[in-house]
Amino acid sequence: MRTLFFASAALLQTILSCGQEASYTVSNFKLPESMNKQVCISGMKYMDGQLYFASERCPVIFAFDPATQTISKTIPLQVPQNFEMEGLTSYKGKLYLISENISAVYEVDPVTSILKQVETSQPLPPKSKSGDGTEGIAANESKNKFYILRERNEDMTRSQIFTYSVEPGNATSPIVLKYESMIELPLENPQWRYSDICIDTANNKLVCLKSYSKGKLRQQYLESVDIDASGNLQAATLKNIPVENFSAISSTYKDEDYSMNLEGITFDNKGTIYIISDNTSGKAMCEEIAKEKTILLRLNKN
Repeated sequence: MRTLFFASAALLQTILSCGQEASYTVSNFKLPESMNKQVCISGMKYMDGQLYFASERCPVIFAFDPATQTISKTIPLQVPQNFEMEGLTSYKGKLYLISENISAVYEVDPVTSILKQVETSQPLPPKSKSGDGTEGIAANESKNKFYILRERNEDMTRSQIFTYSVEPGNATSPIVLKYESMIELPLENPQWRYSDICIDTANNKLVCLKSYSKGKLRQQYLESVDIDASGNLQAATLKNIPVENFSAISSTYKDEDYSMNLEGITFDNKGTIYIISDNTSGKAMCEEIAKEKTILLRLNKN
């Protein structure tokens, strides 16, 4: 009887473990000193062994090699005036940026640096009076979908994620994004926001970077939303991804003069999560040293 009891308990524990989200531990993945200038990184995507960093106000994308911990190349951008790049993703070998100030999606060829605006079937949500707008973008290559994050709605009670399907382009647009649907994620109060999204391809989920900021207090969270077989987001599946001492570690790094305004998130091909901070507020002086350093966090699965 005792043997049967322990066997049943072990089976129950296995079932429970299989149903749990994987947990992560956080470490600081050192960046070159040049990234402590007012580079203002607000989007990031892993592609072909490189981490690509999009600057919010400097017209450039940096390619960072995690193996050597060096900047392997820079991609200069001929962007429109008053741009404000906030998110970065990739689709079929090209990079895609989203701008918040004048809401638009842009395709970038990482080899030639050629930039083209992407047509959408309906206008993207504009920047609100509170300063919130299109903050993140994630492409789902297997489902031919793009997801676009609006940081907060007009009354700052919800964040919104829009789903677009990919259609063939035309003479002026490399691809066309056709609007399909929208889900909303509730916010407890205006101090909360979602700052970026990315695809967890191994688990078929959209991962969301969420934070709380009031004065010097910052709290950081990861959440996930399931993606169904058609590539649609399932809002009812929203749940927390456990990260050990995420907010406490965030506070420690802030005391070391790192910016903890976390703005970009991506997965590599081994399931490791990378998160990067925007180290400049206001107009960036791209060659000047910032008051706070850019941090690149690496989250390893336990």
